[in-house]
Amino acid sequence: MELTLQEADQQLPGRSKMQKMRAWIRSRYVMRNNRDTFVWRIAAGSTALFGSLSMLTAVLGMPTGFGTLIDIIVFLTANAAAMGICTILLSLILSILYVPLPRRFIAVWLYVGIETYLILYFAELGILMSVVFSIAFTVMGALAGCLLGLLLHLRINAQSKALIALIFACMVASLSVTIDWAIPASVPQREAAQDDQANAHVEAIQASNPAEQGSFNVQTFTYGSGKDKHRTMFGDQVDVQTAAVDASGYITRWPELKTRFWGFDEHALPLNGRVWMPAGEGAFPLALIVHGNHLMENFSDGGYGYLGELLASKGIIAVSVDENFLNYSVWSGIPNHDMKMRAWILLKHLQQIQLLNEQTGNPFSGRVNMSNVALIGHSRGGQAVAMAADADRWFKDDKTLESLEDVQIQSVVAIAPTDKKVDDKSARLFNVNYLTLQGARDADVNNFYGDRQYSRTSFGQQTDKFKAALYIADANHSQFNTDWGSMDEHPPGGLFLNRDGLLAAEEQRLLSKVYVTAFLQITLLGHSEYGSLFRDYRRGISWLPNTEYISRYEKSGFEEITRYEEGSGKTALKDGGKATAAGMTDWQITYAEDRDGKNKGTKGIELEWSRPGAQYELELSPEITRRADGMTEASLVFSMANLERDLSGGKDKADKRAEDGIVKLPPLPDVEIELLSVQGEIRQIALAEVMPVPPSAYTAFMSFSWLEKRMKKEKYKESTEPVFQTYVLPIEQFGPEETPIDLDEISRITFRFVNGPGKVMLDDIGFMRE
Repeated sequence: MELTLQEADQQLPGRSKMQKMRAWIRSRYVMRNNRDTFVWRIAAGSTALFGSLSMLTAVLGMPTGFGTLIDIIVFLTANAAAMGICTILLSLILSILYVPLPRRFIAVWLYVGIETYLILYFAELGILMSVVFSIAFTVMGALAGCLLGLLLHLRINAQSKALIALIFACMVASLSVTIDWAIPASVPQREAAQDDQANAHVEAIQASNPAEQGSFNVQTFTYGSGKDKHRTMFGDQVDVQTAAVDASGYITRWPELKTRFWGFDEHALPLNGRVWMPAGEGAFPLALIVHGNHLMENFSDGGYGYLGELLASKGIIAVSVDENFLNYSVWSGIPNHDMKMRAWILLKHLQQIQLLNEQTGNPFSGRVNMSNVALIGHSRGGQAVAMAADADRWFKDDKTLESLEDVQIQSVVAIAPTDKKVDDKSARLFNVNYLTLQGARDADVNNFYGDRQYSRTSFGQQTDKFKAALYIADANHSQFNTDWGSMDEHPPGGLFLNRDGLLAAEEQRLLSKVYVTAFLQITLLGHSEYGSLFRDYRRGISWLPNTEYISRYEKSGFEEITRYEEGSGKTALKDGGKATAAGMTDWQITYAEDRDGKNKGTKGIELEWSRPGAQYELELSPEITRRADGMTEASLVFSMANLERDLSGGKDKADKRAEDGIVKLPPLPDVEIELLSVQGEIRQIALAEVMPVPPSAYTAFMSFSWLEKRMKKEKYKESTEPVFQTYVLPIEQFGPEETPIDLDEISRITFRFVNGPGKVMLDDIGFMRE
């Protein structure tokens, strides 16, 4: 047992008050650590080590661009120096105040606690959670040190101490493996028997897997400024040198630190690209791929090589565009108008490739079909590609872009896109094929914003275009890019994300390969055999990873019955048709809402019922069926979103939980569709015979349930988002083959809900040819 030292002030006779004060402070300084016995000194060292670990997680989330190793060395050294200075000052203050505690330990503990709190607070864990985690973390560090100190202080030989330490370490390791410390929020459950119906047999597509390598050999090269300070492929080893572009007419705030890092400012932005080109004469279609906002110093443009290589092997030139200089940096921020600039830089790349295609003596010469172009974007890049395809909305007066009148953008692919208004405007695509992919476990862009752009994409009657959307239950944001890792938030916030059940990175990118390649083979190369994949994902289920999917689809030539946008009331349909409901507790036209309860910019009819047998009827005007008559292989088409979260406690309602704490879900809607002919004949089909209603995707974003409603300003408080599923019901399936019903004979369509309770939203009801 250690003795506690008694502290007595030294007698200071015959000196002035100032001399006595200085001497007293010196004596308190000398005695500041007197109460820090051996065990407390070890505890202080252990706590300091935990402080270094805390700083290490912060360093990984704020790169400087000098390299991870240098960042770690510099920041940990600076942190150690700051900790040492603060420890001396705090222990001196505690000594002056005669605090009867181990002062050096207390000073280190306070420093590490405050440091950890600030790191977590700026990671947006919130004040309460930052305090709780920082206290728990520093207590663990102190406790580990105390136990080690007590062990070292025992009067036994070194071998025995080592054995005890080994046994204790094994116990801690066993506990960390066997005990599930993370407790994610429980997600609502439904009986498995209800969900299994979605796995009914569907005829597979008779075509090769679009994710398999194609028949073309692939040539790779780069183009760029030749002056890049950080990447030789765009520096002195660039294959094709290109001129910089002046963006000063748009960017008015470009931080000086960004100039120091890159070596250029807004007056000379480089056009850098990685190219995968099919070997052969061409001319080949062109696909530009652009990343989104990521930490600027961790370059993003190399993360789509898996797509570029595959597309080139299929006969499509792929270019990954470098826009890293527009990304956010912890040190230099982000330029203003970055969203507009992302689209503008894409257009400048198209211009540059157009020029190289017209010139001789470079790999592009005469090999690019500039009338057959696709744009692919991820995150903010997913919004930028839609803006670039609708360029006149923002850049109509930009004379430097006039040559793009000869460039035809046929297709747009948006992977987990954003959808912010820019200059109070949003992109509207017309006669452009559109595909969007979104993961339900996206912890960065956690709303399905691509669904909004889907609704703002339209076609003329005489075109051959389509739009599609795919919602993926277990996909996240970052794994679509090989350079972004697996966490949707940079450390330390990303360390708290729940990874249980998340698709493996390779599985998620396989999904991207299948859908993006199939989409571009249809829209750029005319391979129509893949079309049914977008009408029904189950046709290609053998190509896809094992998870749940929800999909939307619409083709040009869609003959609208109602889209609920006219504002003429819930009983009035287009061209004089009428709508009625029976057995509903509520039915109204309202905006579709995202995960956060914000409207998606499109309306639908919201239907809620409490008992089986409720129905919604549409009496069609003769004008609608007359316009649709003559469609070959026509189908009745509608989109439906399951709003069960409103019945089970979501969207700010009280949870309806069973005794075990799990939210009880109502049954999946069992729907019958009935057609009534003008002759009074009834044709009926169960929706489950064509496609059962898919279960909603529920996500526990955080590893600890109590973080769901506290982290990042309640960003993760809702576990699900209502998403539309499109149902394509061939008219020929209504009734016997020998007496098919014609479209002009249909007078009424009835949606009957066989079970209950339930709540859904219907939208985009009409007829469509195959």
